Amino acid sequence: MKTKIIVFFTILILISCNDNSFSNKKDTDKEEWSKVIIETKTINSITYYFSSDVSIKRRNLAIEECQKSIEENLKLIGENEFNNKMDIEFLKSKKEMLKYGGIAAQGLAYPNRDVFFTLLKDTGSPIKHEMMHMITMYKWGTPSTSLTWMNEGLATYSDITCFKYSLEEIYKYFIQSNKLINLDNLSEDFYGNPDIIAYTQSAFICKFLIDNYGISKFKELWKSEYGKLNEIYGFDSQTLEQILKEYINKKYPTNINFDWEAFNKGC
Repeated sequence: MKTKIIVFFTILILISCNDNSFSNKKDTDKEEWSKVIIETKTINSITYYFSSDVSIKRRNLAIEECQKSIEENLKLIGENEFNNKMDIEFLKSKKEMLKYGGIAAQGLAYPNRDVFFTLLKDTGSPIKHEMMHMITMYKWGTPSTSLTWMNEGLATYSDITCFKYSLEEIYKYFIQSNKLINLDNLSEDFYGNPDIIAYTQSAFICKFLIDNYGISKFKELWKSEYGKLNEIYGFDSQTLEQILKEYINKKYPTNINFDWEAFNKGC
């Protein structure tokens, strides 16, 4: 009898478990899930990531922009080859950027992780800017925090197309409106300053240094620290600021017309 009772209860338990499993399955079937598909394509050493709802034509345009950015950036900094492996992930919104990159920006470069994130934009694309970050930090290393203005300035200089003004015109406006940021201040706390001024002012300084003193000195300072400015260039920050003002004021002896509100909106 004991054996029969044990078998009977065992059967009951199995039936009960199967019923629960069937019930859970029905509950799971009722859940609503959204499918997100990420598709990739690798060209040379770069893998591109797109959401499946981005058309093939749009993907190819973005890839072409990336490849063109590499060529133009290399030419700007006097380098020839770029074969580093990296992932480029195209995102739809700053919300996604915050989720994957940690900051709600238009683009984020992480050379130490071999990846950069960028919004997929038809105008004002951050691709060339972020690509310059990846190339220079791969080739020259990450500059000291005292030279963040060089890092961001060079990347901004590489892609100034979203502004209708030249860097010289922008710098002239900063002079005439007393908006210039002290170079020592840029060095000490770059991101603590107004973005639009810090980035474009630094872009002009980088352009001026490269155009007038060559890429070799620029790269030497990049690999060093802000305190080596005088040793490398033969002038300190105050003298450089005076040189820049004299250059701009000679080029634009009178005040220029400048739409600050439109400019301040950025790209």
